[in-house]
Amino acid sequence: MSAPESIVQAQMEALLRRVAREQEMLSRKARDAAGEQARGVLARARDEARARTRQASDEARQSVERALADRRAALETAARQREQSLLRKLMDEAWTTLPRELEANWRDTAARGAWCDAACALARRIVMGGGAFTIELDTEAPADTADRARRALSGDGEPAAVSRVANLGPGLRIRHGLACVDATAAGLLASRERIEAELLAELDALLEQHGRKLT
Repeated sequence: MSAPESIVQAQMEALLRRVAREQEMLSRKARDAAGEQARGVLARARDEARARTRQASDEARQSVERALADRRAALETAARQREQSLLRKLMDEAWTTLPRELEANWRDTAARGAWCDAACALARRIVMGGGAFTIELDTEAPADTADRARRALSGDGEPAAVSRVANLGPGLRIRHGLACVDATAAGLLASRERIEAELLAELDALLEQHGRKLT
């Protein structure tokens, strides 16, 4: 081979080696870029998978919490309904029993005296001005009740008058001018709403002593 051919051959081989090196370098860069891109895709995929997993977990937890809250609300509603039904039954039974209890108290001497004293004290507390009291009692009411009320209401002014009223029932009414204290059984039970509120307050206080509540 002549010298020029040798030079050309050497140049070609050098060029080929350089092209090969450049191809290797480009290939390596391409592989590195592809690897980096693949790692980025995998990282994003993992992040997205974790995010979806967290979201699914949160949604499942929220769903369970909503279901539990709904169940608790349903149980509380059912409990309130049962309690209200029980209280309604108790109030109805009490309302049926109260007239009999009042009548029994009126027949008892000590209880009747306390009843009379309380009514007279209320009348004295709310009535203003002079004039005599009028005490209304059933025609069958014991005489000692009339005497007791008369003594309680006579004082220094005019003596209290006693008027017998047929079918007035247990208790007494006290009049003074336009004022009237109706302490008969019918008068005491005239407002069912008020009586039931007082009964519920008494029941609530009783239950509170035992560590329970109506509501």
